[in-house]
Amino acid sequence: MKNLILLLLLLLGVASFAQTPDASKFYISDEERPLLIINDDIIASVEVLKKDKTDNSVKLDISKDGVLSQTNLFPLDKKKKGIIRGNLNIDLDIKTQSELNSFFGLNPTNDIYVNGYLIEDKEQTVSTISIKMIDLRKADGLILKTPCLNITIE
Repeated sequence: MKNLILLLLLLLGVASFAQTPDASKFYISDEERPLLIINDDIIASVEVLKKDKTDNSVKLDISKDGVLSQTNLFPLDKKKKGIIRGNLNIDLDIKTQSELNSFFGLNPTNDIYVNGYLIEDKEQTVSTISIKMIDLRKADGLILKTPCLNITIE
């Protein structure tokens, strides 16, 4: 009888912890989405291609192992999702690197990273509808000499 009561209490305790809210859950997406570079100027997500209903694409080059640059904010986490380069006739809302830096109170010439990779060409712009998150990274003296922005595009 004692063992039965102990077993019931143990099951009740385990069952109560099994009903915790979603705060303990996490979700991982295995879906890899490459970056889209439009007309060698605009960095966007591939979702832009799905939203564009017309057949404006002139040429698409897909590089599965392509990255924006060899410089990465996270040297231990070098994920290669690929690059799609396309010549498209599409109208997007974009922000220049200097506009993004100025908005966050940084020097307009500071570096900007996309998904951890440095944008080496200072003339490239970023599609605003593709931005999922912008992280202001402070200078640490090791990897970053000046503050920068890391833009997450998925």
